[in-house]
Amino acid sequence: MACFFGSIGAALADPVEMVLRDGSFSVSGALISFDGENYQIQSEYGQLTLAADMVVCRGAACPAVSASPESIALSSDGSLNSALLMPLIQSFAEHQGYSYQLSKEMPGQVTLFDPENGTALAVFALSDRNSRDAISDILEGRANLALTLRAATQEEQAALNEDMFGSLDHPQNSMVLAWQDLYLYSQPSNPNRFITMSQLVAMLGEEPGLWPLTAGIQYPAFLTGKDDQTQALQQLLRVFEPPRPMPPKGVNTPGRLTVSTDQVAQDTLVQVSLGCDQPMAPADIQAPAHPLQAPIYLIAAPKKMQSITRAFWAFLLTPEAQDAVRTLGFISRSPKKTEIHGQSGLLINAILNTDMDMRTEDLRLAVLNLNGYERMSLAFRFLEGTQIMDADSQSNLQFLKRLFVAGYFEGRDVMFVGFSDSQGSAEGNVQISLDRARAVRATIATLLDDAQLSDGFEVLGLGEGLPLACNDTAWGQNQNRRVEIWLK
Repeated sequence: MACFFGSIGAALADPVEMVLRDGSFSVSGALISFDGENYQIQSEYGQLTLAADMVVCRGAACPAVSASPESIALSSDGSLNSALLMPLIQSFAEHQGYSYQLSKEMPGQVTLFDPENGTALAVFALSDRNSRDAISDILEGRANLALTLRAATQEEQAALNEDMFGSLDHPQNSMVLAWQDLYLYSQPSNPNRFITMSQLVAMLGEEPGLWPLTAGIQYPAFLTGKDDQTQALQQLLRVFEPPRPMPPKGVNTPGRLTVSTDQVAQDTLVQVSLGCDQPMAPADIQAPAHPLQAPIYLIAAPKKMQSITRAFWAFLLTPEAQDAVRTLGFISRSPKKTEIHGQSGLLINAILNTDMDMRTEDLRLAVLNLNGYERMSLAFRFLEGTQIMDADSQSNLQFLKRLFVAGYFEGRDVMFVGFSDSQGSAEGNVQISLDRARAVRATIATLLDDAQLSDGFEVLGLGEGLPLACNDTAWGQNQNRRVEIWLK
């Protein structure tokens, strides 16, 4: 591994010539940067990036190189550094066969070594930063990777797009590494302990935002909590108005709703139901998964990654890494299977979320076609009216590819099953859901370079059948607009 020590800026006026090692081609220009693996030059063809192992640099401005470990700067929330990132770096080192050492002088720093000769290969340095500052570190070139508790805001997205010459949602620039539950708490004087997702969206996104009427009282709703967590909740619910300002200090605010990633104070915990006007599932049925699961994003700097950074990025979407994420107490992609019948609540939940005008035939066909299959927890969701996957699903594709390569599906019948929200006609939604199922199967076949996959795995479109959530909010519609993988 090599790194340039010295100032390139002073030598920018002097041209350099980059020559392929076999001498078959050369290009000249002004040297912009060298990161130890890649040269960037401004040439007559525009800005070019050239791999150092493929070319020879000639000219006075060519950097001298010296052996040096790869430096990987990560900006992240302090709680995630210790609870998630540091253990994953150690898992990565063990997976790659490296030895590693935690720095006693520099907290948050770990060095990876070649176990055969003891050469330092890479230094990971973790900084405690909130999501806003972590993204700023990416934009200002202070970090290679940023781990954020929320998605980029519109302003941050615009700045990142300008730097990256593309979209942050591109899987090469960002991934959803894990998810974590968000918990809601009311004030002790507020009797509300159960609300539906529709009521929560109305409380935070409508005017006036009010708690449900209870005991003849309806409190104004005020959202409080750490900035990252309140923004994560609003992004999850697709509520884009800023939280209402709290009344002045000293004014009684029983309508305060606090969001947190910590599950404490059970006596004031507010449970959120997915059902349409059903605050709770039947007592004999296991409740569905906690609905408020916020993604944790990993964002890469807009430059070519060096070798160990690339390997670390790829490792995070392997089954081994996702198993580690789950072991660490976060929600991961590690596949879980659910039957349509039984105590999972899947079928009961679908019935509770069925719109009054939904065809019972759609639900009946879902039960008939999926009987005997198990649903994988991995799903792919789409922007409304399109076959464009959201950011979570782009990362899921890469993980699914690795499951195929690892032989996870060998000896099993696999079916890609598409579902829709209830917008539009029932017949049209069946076709849309089928098209999306075909699109996911075709994308996986392309990633695997396997034409057989397109013919060997079944697809099914069930339209509005088997809804996961009520369709009366944008959040619920997004949950229902999905492609799932079912196995037998």
